[in-house]
Amino acid sequence: MGNLSKYDVLSLLSKKMPFFAATQWLKNPHAEFDGKAPSDLMKNGEINSVYAQLEKDIKSKKKNG
Repeated sequence: MGNLSKYDVLSLLSKKMPFFAATQWLKNPHAEFDGKAPSDLMKNGEINSVYAQLEKDIKSKKKNG
């Protein structure tokens, strides 16, 4: 995955989700992150795990329509 930045996460969000959905995804707790919000993990430098989960969530939404 390489050396990702917060910009990479925000860029993917803006390309794949409407603004409100992207904001909700960033701010709401996720079970995959032990109940923490992706934005909190990003503040702690866990960019790669947030990006990976975002990709999984986007693929999941495509499959479920």
